[in-house]
Amino acid sequence: MQVKQERSIAEIQQYWEERAVLGQEAGSRDVIAKVLEIEAIAKYVKEGMRILEVGCGNGITAIELAKRFQVDIIGLDYAQKMVQAARSLVAKEKLLGKIDFMVGDVGMLPELENRYDLIYTERVLINLESWEAQKKAIADITCLLRPGGVYAMCENSVDGLGKINELRELIGLPAITPPWHNIYFRDEDLRELKIPGIDLENVDCYSATYYLLSRVVNAWQAKEEGREPSYDAAVNRLALKLPALGDTAQGRIWLWRKTAE
Repeated sequence: MQVKQERSIAEIQQYWEERAVLGQEAGSRDVIAKVLEIEAIAKYVKEGMRILEVGCGNGITAIELAKRFQVDIIGLDYAQKMVQAARSLVAKEKLLGKIDFMVGDVGMLPELENRYDLIYTERVLINLESWEAQKKAIADITCLLRPGGVYAMCENSVDGLGKINELRELIGLPAITPPWHNIYFRDEDLRELKIPGIDLENVDCYSATYYLLSRVVNAWQAKEEGREPSYDAAVNRLALKLPALGDTAQGRIWLWRKTAE
């Protein structure tokens, strides 16, 4: 089970408020990983869907989906500056779908009245303060699905990071540790999680090839050349053209489906 880390929700919220001005890098400096996340989530989107994004940040993913599909998206985030940035960004775009950005978080989900065809999070629940809080968030999110609807939980995996670190150790690279504000998920905890009427349908290791190339191959090459690894390295960009292979996936999508009320 995860261990509660010494950081407060207020500190984490302030961290994200301060990142709202960073545009494409607001969610992460690793823009290629962000592109992979968007593509992985887009696989579950169909025309006409009612969609909820919990923890929308500055809206980049929701905007991209609404540019591609005729969908109705609600984006929630607890960082007011992120919501303001999202509204500014969407005002500049021509959309096929509709988006409404609102201030809110997993704590207000029971107040929502609509039921959704698709709900997704993108490295959001890893910011919660404990495994207990994460479990509650999953239950609250899946409660808002219509029967047959899915929750694409795009979050980070302890197990995937462990696989990456095993390879890094073999070639003399230091282990990667999660950021101070994150608690990554254990696959076993999620497999054992039981929510009435909800099935864990699939685990998509969509980022496996990318993390192998970026955190192992690219990092080793940079070390050999006496420099810091670049997120925009050619070998990292190559991963966008290749399928996901293996289980070195720090980023995974756990796909939950609502089978009954």
